[in-house]
Amino acid sequence: MKPTELLDTPALLIDLDALERNIQTMNHFLKGRKIKLRPHFKTAKIPEIAKMLVDSGAIGITCAKLSEAEVLADAGIADILLANQVVSPKKIERLATLAGRVAHLAVAVDSASNVQALSEACVCAGTTLFVLVELDVGMGRCGVRDYEEGLTVARAVMDAPNLVFEGIQAYEGHLVLEPELETRKDGLAEMFPLVRGFRDYLKVNDVPVTVISGGGTGTYALTGVEDVFDELQAGSFIYMDTRYGGLQLPFEHALYVLGMVISKHPGLAILDMGLKAFATDNGAPVAINFEQSELKLSEEHCKLADSGNRLDLCDTVAFLPSHCCTTINLYDIAYGIRDGKVERIFEIKGRGKSQ
Repeated sequence: MKPTELLDTPALLIDLDALERNIQTMNHFLKGRKIKLRPHFKTAKIPEIAKMLVDSGAIGITCAKLSEAEVLADAGIADILLANQVVSPKKIERLATLAGRVAHLAVAVDSASNVQALSEACVCAGTTLFVLVELDVGMGRCGVRDYEEGLTVARAVMDAPNLVFEGIQAYEGHLVLEPELETRKDGLAEMFPLVRGFRDYLKVNDVPVTVISGGGTGTYALTGVEDVFDELQAGSFIYMDTRYGGLQLPFEHALYVLGMVISKHPGLAILDMGLKAFATDNGAPVAINFEQSELKLSEEHCKLADSGNRLDLCDTVAFLPSHCCTTINLYDIAYGIRDGKVERIFEIKGRGKSQ
């Protein structure tokens, strides 16, 4: 095993001890509760870590893209939820084929026409697909907008050959990063009756609901204690980032980007990492042991104020990303670190899966 200071930079690092403790922390919270973990692959992006989550008790894996689901199937993940709509004919054909490769493949829908297309493809492929009707709970994105519309879609699923209606997809993504706990609580207090009401509305109209899936890292402790949800889709808890780090959650930072000093001047260090090394959609990264105001990024460089002249050429600095999901998507490999040394190298097979 080689020390981290010998790595080519920029390098993406995963603290294996912190990763494992984060998984243990989540499992400890969920122990004995109705809700079960189905973590999101848009964060993990590494099949070995998805398998680690399943081996530790997750009932399956969530993903957002069909190509991610194919990566998971290739890795042997048997229970996959594609928590998004798949509507193009080519993708629907791929989805129907994929359903024959895993024990349980589910997808979200919000229109009866999509349901019909999915059914026809599964009939042709001789496969069975499980379906959740997505309910818009405040994001203003995908999902049916009212109960009647949702009932129409659910009944279309129940009437469609080779499709099995399971329940409801309801993700409160508009709340998960709200900085104030009370804001998250108030938002969920409005959302829970909406989801319960949809469940009950379907049931009284002879549409049985067996699964309600949703929840994120920023709201897991609130979503997880209610009697509404059966599955928790939180994913960012495994790595964390500076945005989630500001919510006072009981998880540790496990994802870092390592850069190297390539030019040094009095009071200033230039590192070999810039906007191509970090996703900045949630803000700038944070340099460990340096003031945030002292950092400026350009495309390929980072200007880091070094008033104490602590740094020299070839020294390395670790940074916390502001958004773990979009930062890991920039790299081909990640180094699993334990005790300052590389224990394993992960291929990030889920990166760039935009289709």
